[in-house]
Amino acid sequence: MKSFLYLSIVIGSLFAAGCTKNNDTIKQSLENALPAIEVTSLGLLQQTGPFAQSDAIQVTFGGALTKTEPGAFDIAWYDAPSSGTPARVDSVHFDGWNVSAAAATANNAISTSFIGTTYPNTNAFSGNLVLKLAKLAGGFKSYTLRVYARTKDNRLASVSVTKLITVK
Repeated sequence: MKSFLYLSIVIGSLFAAGCTKNNDTIKQSLENALPAIEVTSLGLLQQTGPFAQSDAIQVTFGGALTKTEPGAFDIAWYDAPSSGTPARVDSVHFDGWNVSAAAATANNAISTSFIGTTYPNTNAFSGNLVLKLAKLAGGFKSYTLRVYARTKDNRLASVSVTKLITVK
């Protein structure tokens, strides 16, 4: 009976160790398959338009970084014509992902929080942009916003929302 008990403990231990090792292998495979940077969401926070040129809006974004660090962050406004190719009408460059409003950014700002995940080399992020609309023409024109998130090693992820806002 004792030998059966010992044999059961040994088999159970080997099974548990094998499962743990297999989980580590699966986690490593999943981590390797993740993109270095991904922006997965972009939108307005509790605001509705149309907006005035004197307004500032708050835009939220989210995503994840894997095995890398944040670099620069850019935004670009494009007109949203009913036909034809959209044209860029304004853009702002941020040297980092936490930059206060200043003359260099045309008084636009970005703030980002990083959230740990169950993967040791992956951080989710949630950010807010405060964007001035002064450079966008009025007349009930619609605009598309595209964000460009870069890592320190210059990998890029971008996402856009077509006709995100209308300026009256």
